Amino acid sequence: MPIRRTHPLSLFAAAALALGCAGSSPAPLRTRAESGDARKVAKTAELTVEVSEPDAAKGEVERIVAQAGGLIERSTATKDANVSIQCRVPAAQLDSVMDAVAKLGSEESRSVTAVDVTDQYADLDTRLRNDQALRGRLQELLSRAKDVQDVLAIEKELTRIQSEIETLQGQLDRLKTEVALSGLTVSLERKHVLGPLGYLGYGLVWGISKLFVLW
Repeated sequence: MPIRRTHPLSLFAAAALALGCAGSSPAPLRTRAESGDARKVAKTAELTVEVSEPDAAKGEVERIVAQAGGLIERSTATKDANVSIQCRVPAAQLDSVMDAVAKLGSEESRSVTAVDVTDQYADLDTRLRNDQALRGRLQELLSRAKDVQDVLAIEKELTRIQSEIETLQGQLDRLKTEVALSGLTVSLERKHVLGPLGYLGYGLVWGISKLFVLW
């Protein structure tokens, strides 16, 4: 009776076992964030300034942002001639840029929000590195594959891994931008100037108030 030989394990199946594709992920790599480097913080800020001519002040804001190494993302004007500017400035220059813009008129309000994204950054970085390492191993296996089924299976897995790498890279790049360049929204509001009747009304109110309070 002829001895039945067991079919050798396919190249792709062996790769799946070696890389843990069937059930577990490769051991996570230690990232710089986990090694004690500086925390990753994403800042966003809002500044409202009252100015005489919002449209003219808009040009000054653009100049200040450009000199700081930032960029203008969008600017809009309302019917009452107020201007809103959304921009990004280097995180280290955020306070100085806000101070410079505030000097264009009368500062009405400002707020700064800081979000620690260190863990999110480390997670994305680790997953990206792991997927890149897996892609390299799969490419090496593909170069040695002979069986058509193995080739097709490895190519399918490579396509999936490449798509995941591109998604993770995009998310990481956006996070890097948010950390390096703080988001700043500047609202330029037109200063209200009283006309003759306005001053008359203001004087009347002031005079009436003095009937009740002398000082």
